[in-house]
Amino acid sequence: MAKKPVILFAINGLGMGNSTRCHVIIQRLIAEAEVHIITSGNGIFFFNDRPGIASLTATPPLAYAFSGDGVNALGTLAGVRNMRGALCEKRVKLEALLGELKPDMVVTDSEYVVSPVLRRRIPLAGINNSDVVVTEYFRRKNLPASIRSHFWGIEYSDYLFHRMKWKLAVSPSPFADKPRSDVFKRVGLIVRDGARETALERAGKPVPLPQEIDRIVVMLSGSAFASQISELQTLPWKVDVIGREGVSAGNVTYHGKIRESLEFVRNAGALVINGGFSSVSEAIAMMRPVYVIPVPNHAEQLINAQMVKDVGAGDVAATGTIIQRLKDVYRLNRWDGIKENRVPVDFNGGDEAAALLLELLHGTKQ
Repeated sequence: MAKKPVILFAINGLGMGNSTRCHVIIQRLIAEAEVHIITSGNGIFFFNDRPGIASLTATPPLAYAFSGDGVNALGTLAGVRNMRGALCEKRVKLEALLGELKPDMVVTDSEYVVSPVLRRRIPLAGINNSDVVVTEYFRRKNLPASIRSHFWGIEYSDYLFHRMKWKLAVSPSPFADKPRSDVFKRVGLIVRDGARETALERAGKPVPLPQEIDRIVVMLSGSAFASQISELQTLPWKVDVIGREGVSAGNVTYHGKIRESLEFVRNAGALVINGGFSSVSEAIAMMRPVYVIPVPNHAEQLINAQMVKDVGAGDVAATGTIIQRLKDVYRLNRWDGIKENRVPVDFNGGDEAAALLLELLHGTKQ
């Protein structure tokens, strides 16, 4: 039997969104390739003991800088100097792993220590939607000045870096627009199989009204910049809080950090989430009202939230006003941002991404 090609995934472990979408793709690759993972923090938590993973290696985490209640893009860039030790350790670990595994391809998701990969001339692919963020940023008018530094310092730099150094960047999006560069290939939203099945089951069916549901899910980021929402106990529904520790009481249950959130999300009548792309993608698939609270000053999260509104799946919200908005929604028995004729969305991004990666893999091995 011929030896399977080896693919190494390097995945950012700040939250669990990157791991979730990469796992969808990996499940479609393991029949044809031997898959190894290097990640950190929440990535280790997510992938530990998952079947089909040949090896799991820990690497030091890198994180955003913050000021006040939002992301500080300039502080993040300035802080790179202070992260030299972690960057050096990441590079050393990656070098050792490349030497041990001799992978036929490396796939990154929000990981940028790639010089050892480039030096060895290993085909480099990425799961990266900076192309979507850049396109939507230039398309939209009246975006707040507060996201400019994050857009130019982080998102646009991310786009340029991938365009220059990666052979392929798989770019999930709810919109089938032409990419800005041939390096980027647009695919549908990457969601777990259960989310895709839910989208098919509920497509075209009416959304239950606020007074017809009995519970909502507040699913906050698994990373350090998850939003803090108080007074959940004053809402008229049962509330499942995912991603945060807390004292469960009355109608509010805290579930903390969990790997498998899909059943909670499927059973919810509405969702309140931060604006990470994986959370937004699966929330759209639920065909239930979504209120997206972008992390302040974070360009991608605001644009992700606005795309939810464009699709007709929900609305943009803020930490300080979300409780009153939800109470008003219940009183009026009418959701915000829900369109009867939603924009059709492709939820087959996992299949499409895996096909593109295998095409690159087999093309470079010929």
